[in-house]
Amino acid sequence: MFKENYIINGKIILETGLHVGDSKDSIEIGVIDNPIIRDRISGLPYIPGSSLKGKLRSLLELNDKESANNVIKNRGGPSSDANCKAARIFGASPTGETKPNFPTRVIVRDSFPTPESIEKWEEKEDIVRGAEVKYENTINRITSAANPRPTERIPKESEFNFEIILSVYDSHEGSDDIKSFEGDNGKENLLGVFEAMLLLEDNYLGASGSRGYGQIKFDKITLKKRDQNYYKEKQDDETIIENSSIIDTVEKIKAI
Repeated sequence: MFKENYIINGKIILETGLHVGDSKDSIEIGVIDNPIIRDRISGLPYIPGSSLKGKLRSLLELNDKESANNVIKNRGGPSSDANCKAARIFGASPTGETKPNFPTRVIVRDSFPTPESIEKWEEKEDIVRGAEVKYENTINRITSAANPRPTERIPKESEFNFEIILSVYDSHEGSDDIKSFEGDNGKENLLGVFEAMLLLEDNYLGASGSRGYGQIKFDKITLKKRDQNYYKEKQDDETIIENSSIIDTVEKIKAI
């Protein structure tokens, strides 16, 4: 049974340029052949929740022994065993005739730019609709001929609002076949989410991370708890942490 939600809000700050690519189906003749993904309404870049969630999960899987072994067992597929930290937090999808053990506990929203970043973009002549153009060369090892290729990326120091929701469920006393609502260790799962976020800070988001793209930082974190009374009785939520760094947030959670 549902117990409570933890709402994690904050800022994603770009330490270097970020490239999250768009579908090539939308490319028109004469435009950059390596564009970033943009919101279809505003025309401005955003960070898809699917990109952020997928990266958080994959990094947590590599950092957890049981999860990593299960990924190897699944031949590169996501961890799916109930003993794996990543699967307990991010869920397990059905494979073949196997039913999922449990749904995801985590919702990762799309992240949109802050008004301050949009204003900063508009002040720069070389930033168009929230993107700069970076030229990269592929060099022929024999002839030394260069093949320049323009790439769009969101400039460094841009900020995006992010939101992650972690759901916690009480133990389920029904059939053993029903694994969807096994009791959660809410604190352990919450620390697992922040573990993945810390891992991402020392990794990269999006494409071309080995060439300097996609370094990010999580900051100004607020953590709130919303239990059943919030949804049934319209009671106020509980603010646990406000405007904190990720390290301070983790230490405060451990102390709870």
